Amino acid sequence: MEDKIKFTQIRHGSCIIELDNIKIIIDPILYKKHTLPQIDGGIKQNNPLVDISVDENVLKNIDFVLLTHLHYDHFDPEILKYYGNNIPIICSWKFKNKLSKMGFKNINSVKGTIRIKDIEVNLTRGKHGTGIVGKMMRKSYGFILKPLENTIVYITGDTIYCKVVEKAIEKYKPNIIIGFAGSAIIKKTKITLDENDINAIIKKIPDAILIVNHMDAWNHCILTKDKLKNIIINNNLYIPNDGEVINV
Repeated sequence: MEDKIKFTQIRHGSCIIELDNIKIIIDPILYKKHTLPQIDGGIKQNNPLVDISVDENVLKNIDFVLLTHLHYDHFDPEILKYYGNNIPIICSWKFKNKLSKMGFKNINSVKGTIRIKDIEVNLTRGKHGTGIVGKMMRKSYGFILKPLENTIVYITGDTIYCKVVEKAIEKYKPNIIIGFAGSAIIKKTKITLDENDINAIIKKIPDAILIVNHMDAWNHCILTKDKLKNIIINNNLYIPNDGEVINV
């Protein structure tokens, strides 16, 4: 199979995808290790659990920042200084006003579908938990990116496996999926993909390449990379370490 994207895992949900020579960093956060308080629901350590291990040149050399949502483990306001206020941002239309007030000048907000260079960008919904916790977590979004005729990339964002995820898979039929896992827990409620959700995605679209991150960096993510590797063995499943590059 001809390579469709280059994927670089940074930390947590932060990663870089290179599509048709366009580099997009997803949910960059720059915090130093253990500089933020722990979240009730996981191991007793301050966040992040690890420092960023990739070279700064890798972080800096990007064309777009894509933001799935604005929770602090996915959005770091310091990126305004790090990348400058004119860095092109891709985000849901729901976040445009807030980001604009913070000083970002180049916001490509998505409500349905937009085109950025040669990439079609579609907004999808997520379900960031259930019940009271789901309401507390508010809006989370995913994205469909179509850079090439036969390439469809689905970024789930923070979500559990649910009807909106099923519908996104059925509608767009992605051949590459970036799944935010970790089985993150808040108030005893799961708010991101766990091993059962990963299995459900594989069963739903078995031919798709599934790259899973969002593990081993935040204390409330109880599903580790090692555990997931032992539970699910599948040739189309990739569980990258920080700094690892995958060409698919």
